[in-house]
Amino acid sequence: MTPQQIQQAEMRLMQWRASHSDPDSRREAYRKEILAFTLHSMAMENEPVNPERLAQLLKQPSLKTQPEN
Repeated sequence: MTPQQIQQAEMRLMQWRASHSDPDSRREAYRKEILAFTLHSMAMENEPVNPERLAQLLKQPSLKTQPEN
């Protein structure tokens, strides 16, 4: 990164921090963006992508949460 790009990134980060000064606002901002991040990641990995499929995947219990027999 060039010094100018670093300066621009730092300015954006400072602005973001000013607008999300408490944990609740940071959490809300994250929740608004996580679906888009996940969909983009799935597309990059050539996974079938759509919000409905992602919702189904997110509802599946993880291996850690399944009861042991």
